Amino acid sequence: MRICVFSDIHGNGPAFRVAHEMIMSEKADINLFLGDLCGYYFDQSETFLMLQTIPNLISLKGNHDSIFLRIFKKDEELRQAYVKEYGNSMENLLCKDVQEIIHWLSDLPESYSFDSLDLAGYHGSPWDPLEGYVYPDSSLEKFRNYPASIFVLGHTHYRMVRTIRDKLIVNPGSLGQPRDGGWPTYALIDFPSKQVVFKEVPYNKSELLRRIDELDSKNQFLGKILFR
Repeated sequence: MRICVFSDIHGNGPAFRVAHEMIMSEKADINLFLGDLCGYYFDQSETFLMLQTIPNLISLKGNHDSIFLRIFKKDEELRQAYVKEYGNSMENLLCKDVQEIIHWLSDLPESYSFDSLDLAGYHGSPWDPLEGYVYPDSSLEKFRNYPASIFVLGHTHYRMVRTIRDKLIVNPGSLGQPRDGGWPTYALIDFPSKQVVFKEVPYNKSELLRRIDELDSKNQFLGKILFR
């Protein structure tokens, strides 16, 4: 059995168009999306439609997805704070017909367990499913308190494979905004070997930079982090 794990698309349409084709070609038994369709960039609607064509897809809710739901429900204080910190991504999405996206996001769980493979998935961490950060240099001691032997996590935008005793912790990296250098990535996990392989997703960043300039030209962070 093979599982394809990916996370943190964040509306990066140019990257996900390439990733989508690659993921489809993997023909994995399960495709597991660890959350964050929303936030940062501007092609959430297109990305949402592409996600719906991926077979055997299981999706989780991410922290930016949760924020978008709260903003949609008229949390104006959060809306203003989000624009100030992250830019116009949510504002742009709210100008579109988002009812189908809202229903989909609202129904997404915050965790996933595959008992036969002893695997658990979270956007953040087992102890904080939406907001928990587990970095490549974080302590892993807390994982000893949870029964699964394999954990797949997103949220940090850093790809990672680590172990603590008999437990394996995997982060596929981000398909929208990797922060550890290089291209966006996703991960393939084979069973029963538990072998993990990362796949890089090269794409043309100029289209995304043009979209940033068109829709959020004052936000220097969005373009700069793509080259960090």
